[in-house]
Amino acid sequence: MGAPRPGHRTAMIGLVLAVALDCTGCNFAHANLRGENFRNSHLTGSNFADADLRGADLRGVKLVGANLRGARLDGARIDGADFTGANFADGDLHGMNFTGATFTGANFRGANLRDARFDGDDVIAADMRDADLGNASFRNAKICAHTTLSENGVTTYLEVACIDLRGAAVRGTVFTGAQLCDKRDGVEKCSLIDPATLREKSKNDLSGAVLP
Repeated sequence: MGAPRPGHRTAMIGLVLAVALDCTGCNFAHANLRGENFRNSHLTGSNFADADLRGADLRGVKLVGANLRGARLDGARIDGADFTGANFADGDLHGMNFTGATFTGANFRGANLRDARFDGDDVIAADMRDADLGNASFRNAKICAHTTLSENGVTTYLEVACIDLRGAAVRGTVFTGAQLCDKRDGVEKCSLIDPATLREKSKNDLSGAVLP
């Protein structure tokens, strides 16, 4: 079976993929992909809305800008996956272990993320407005970064961009070791973010949370 075409729904039910897919903008909406092997596939901009990805192998997958709204991810393996700008809005993702993946600028607005783990992940500028983050864990996660402007070889460090927690429930949420990161001369340097900056830039008073 060849790779699914962009804009077309795939019927990959029960199929174990033998090779990595290169399938930008493909449509897997509502598909039964339980236990499928997508390892190291390139699925930028693809649509997995309401798909069943339970137990799927998503290690090393590029899902930049993908739509995963309503997708089931219980037991999925996501080490090294890139979910930059992906959409998880309003999803029920409680208890998920997201450790080992990248979520820069991802949309989790309104999602149930109770007891979810983002330990060590990059969640800079992720939108978690109105999400339930009760007892979730962001230990040693990259939470914030300076935005930069480069002109004529000179880099100016501007505002601090953080995870957006406006309206989020954060009682019991763990931010121990949360990091503020910058890239200078191509080298990323991170340091512990202070609680006052995290409160200000996340737009949440973080009442009841475990702070850095």
